[in-house]
Amino acid sequence: MVGRYIAVLLLGLLVGAALGYAIPKQEECLLERSKFSNPPSGEVTIVYGFDANYPPFTVMQPDGKPVGFDVDVMNLIAEKYGWKIVYKPWDWSTIVAALENGDIDVIASGMTFTAERSQKIWFSVPYYTYVHQLVVRSEDKRSLDEILNSNEYIAVQVGSTADKWADKLLKAGYKFKKLGLDSYVAALEALLDGRASAVITDSAFLEPYLKRNPAAADRVKVLGNLGAPKTYAIATRPQDKWLRDKINEALEELMNSPKWNELLRKWGLD
Repeated sequence: MVGRYIAVLLLGLLVGAALGYAIPKQEECLLERSKFSNPPSGEVTIVYGFDANYPPFTVMQPDGKPVGFDVDVMNLIAEKYGWKIVYKPWDWSTIVAALENGDIDVIASGMTFTAERSQKIWFSVPYYTYVHQLVVRSEDKRSLDEILNSNEYIAVQVGSTADKWADKLLKAGYKFKKLGLDSYVAALEALLDGRASAVITDSAFLEPYLKRNPAAADRVKVLGNLGAPKTYAIATRPQDKWLRDKINEALEELMNSPKWNELLRKWGLD
């Protein structure tokens, strides 16, 4: 676990450094004031946006209660400061726009820290590292290149980094059809029921999901990884410096405590 924690921090520092060169300091000073640019007076209420079906990070239960690793993290941050949280599940394909527009105040739901997203929203320190994967049914004997040139469907979650990977591969000249669905769970189900020949997913979702669903684990295999490791972070509006600073303070404290490893074990992420 120490090695993974160090890797997360190093990758985060490298990404942050790159973004720092991309964003002029003058521009940072010209940001408009927002809801949490400065310490608010009175009770602090955070509208927390998340994907309702992204286990083990965020899942909305039938009784309307959200659970998951990121939900636990946000609850602990709120508990530290005495904040009130309003939980707001949101369609992943429009969740960045919801944050920009003020419909929600944070995104903590396995949100990948990317340079493209950082042009619109700003991130906390990174807290988890993963890799993208191409997954097929266990009996499929074809190579990765054969799958990507099969003219068959590859399933992805719409608006996810897996969706971006599919677009990148298609632009590079690979020949397959993209099947866009509303969650990683739905994309994996499309592979299992034969609607797709492969799925682009990430290890942060797949490994814990297969631990909890051994029947599915017997039916699929990882054919290969796509690209370099990525990190998750909590997203805020660029203007909300006070909120981002408080989240970073609490997140770094939590990551350096025994509670962090307890949370990772609880959700199968260790």
